[in-house]
Amino acid sequence: MTSFETKKKIVLAGDSRIFKDWAAHSTITMDEFISALQWLCEDALDKNGKLTREIALAPDRIVKLRRVNDGLSMTAFYEYPRDNGGDGELGSLWSGEKFPDGFVRKISLSVKDRV
Repeated sequence: MTSFETKKKIVLAGDSRIFKDWAAHSTITMDEFISALQWLCEDALDKNGKLTREIALAPDRIVKLRRVNDGLSMTAFYEYPRDNGGDGELGSLWSGEKFPDGFVRKISLSVKDRV
């Protein structure tokens, strides 16, 4: 069973702590979460075998991020523009999302994280 199939099974069974938490703090649906998980699990990795994708929570959506590793143990996240589906040209440096309580939070998930 692939990583995606395993994660999807956990979400559909109602056993995903991450999905429950994300859904409680945003307007995302289970279908949106599963779709984002599939994209996340399709990470081809970079030439050094490092992750290149991550998903993040915003109050109204799931943000697709590009992980950029500089080789010196620093990682930056760039948001893909909403209309490109998480491929192609990168958007701006991602610095978190502002939630209704006024605080900016960086809540994200990589393919290596448990759901």
